[in-house]
Amino acid sequence: MPIDDSLVNEVLKHADIVKIISSYLSVTKKGKNYVAICPFHDDSNPSLTISPEKQIFKCFVCGTGGSAITFVQKYEHISFMEALRKVAELSGFHSPLLEQRVYNKPVDEKKVPLFKCLHDLTVFYQYSLSTSEGKDGLAYFESRNLDSSLRSKYMLGYANRDGKATVKYLQNKGNSLKTIDDIGVASIANGVYSDKNQGRVIFPICDKDGQVIGFSARRIKDGPEAKYINSPETYLFHKSNILYNYHIAKEAAKIKGYIYVLEGFMDVFALGRIKEDAAVALMGTALTNEHIAMLRALNVEIRLCLDGDLAGQTAMMKASKSLELAGLNFRIVDNQGSVKDPDEILNTDGADSLKAYLNNLLSRVDFALNYFLRSNPLKTIEEKKKLLQQFIPILLKIRSQLEFDDYLRKLSKITGFDVESIRTVVIEARRKENFVDPGQVIESFHPERKALRRLEIAEREVLYQMINNKAARAFYEKNIGGFYDETYRQVANFIIEYASTHDDLEVSSIVASLEMSDLSNKDELIKELTNISLEQNHPQTCTVELLNNLLDSINEEKEKIFENDTLTQSLEGKGPLEQARIISEYNRRKVKKDRNK
Repeated sequence: MPIDDSLVNEVLKHADIVKIISSYLSVTKKGKNYVAICPFHDDSNPSLTISPEKQIFKCFVCGTGGSAITFVQKYEHISFMEALRKVAELSGFHSPLLEQRVYNKPVDEKKVPLFKCLHDLTVFYQYSLSTSEGKDGLAYFESRNLDSSLRSKYMLGYANRDGKATVKYLQNKGNSLKTIDDIGVASIANGVYSDKNQGRVIFPICDKDGQVIGFSARRIKDGPEAKYINSPETYLFHKSNILYNYHIAKEAAKIKGYIYVLEGFMDVFALGRIKEDAAVALMGTALTNEHIAMLRALNVEIRLCLDGDLAGQTAMMKASKSLELAGLNFRIVDNQGSVKDPDEILNTDGADSLKAYLNNLLSRVDFALNYFLRSNPLKTIEEKKKLLQQFIPILLKIRSQLEFDDYLRKLSKITGFDVESIRTVVIEARRKENFVDPGQVIESFHPERKALRRLEIAEREVLYQMINNKAARAFYEKNIGGFYDETYRQVANFIIEYASTHDDLEVSSIVASLEMSDLSNKDELIKELTNISLEQNHPQTCTVELLNNLLDSINEEKEKIFENDTLTQSLEGKGPLEQARIISEYNRRKVKKDRNK
């Protein structure tokens, strides 16, 4: 059964967030708030702010924030209900509703026969590996140094060459032909069902709870057929949602405080051979939003370790950018120009070499600089300027003069630009205070973003007032209805929905309600909500005049965006003369409109 919302609010009313966090960390009073070293990233200066007034915490470096319950849940790596009980215990609050209960997830009846069939097939594949026919599969696994304990741990198997017999076995176990077809292993010819994996070694693929949802089947010997056959998209199997070995790695990661993200099965097995279970593999896909959500849930350091070839290093660059934009704590394994993967390193150089390789970790900026130093794909001035543009926001964040000068020298070597010229650009950017977070370009390099700046400020101000004022919420519903910014819109809608069932709005209670929601991006919404709540530059009095002025700004900027989009669409596919005529007419109408205003 779901957790009672009123119970959560009662616990939070009795909780003192400063007392809760100080039971885990050393906190220091700073003005009306408290600060502490953030435990959720590698922090040296106190960057975690605790607000007794709003009963929330926020790290302004890694972005982690929320209520007292959020803190305990993330710090101890426990469920929301367990954290709720812990906060109640630390606050001296007692309720019979907090007694241990089992919360059963609703069962999806459509999945039940699919899971059974996949389980039966996995067991059969494992058994087949021990038969006389399976000796070729067994020899393959042994040639890859996968002993019996590892084969059992990863449920490795073999598919008999007689695929029709495999289907017959599954039918004898009570599985229908439709179910066999639905799990994605059936091959049909002339109305006869057969196992498409026949004659191959089998790697079962599990969901995050450890239930088999599909297979990857590899040919044993070289030949014209495909090297791997993977399960197709099914009701259970969605490749973009899968991190191989996540069900094993998630527990090891919580203990060790980190998780390795690797390229494939064999890399995971290599780490398994040296007793390093905190490892998952991408299975040949790019890092997706679903993968990022799964990694975020672990609340540990992510260690990217993809192949050392150009494709692997390029993928690492893209993945690291995605992780940085998501605000996750990560480092990158430095391959130092080697193209060996973990499996090769272990087999040729031994366990100690692999361990040393895995612990040679770099920040994203160091990895990126090394990547460009080695590959040096920059040929034109524009390419070099674009690279410099990407690094300036990062340089602006560096406090150490020695580190700053070192990066300037590396950038100079990569781009060919003079060190002092680069320094001048950085100083100019700092003077204008016109930069954004690392991983994003400086605003002045993208004039099109300036049109959104006024709109973003206005929407953010309305959202702040909505958190603190009933009149602002009513104004939003009546006059605005939806923000242009997707994240702001979702936060606003959640606040409206929450306010419809609660008389008093506390930020900590809204955060707790978000924590209990099924929203896939709730971490992002909590991050934005806590950010806005703790900002100091908002008017503390919400007047009708303020709201009307904000509404005017929002409508004017939305109209500009609409006009620009319409102009862009009207220019598509037109010749130079026709484009010139359209632009001239657009400017004429714009001047007339401005004059009328």
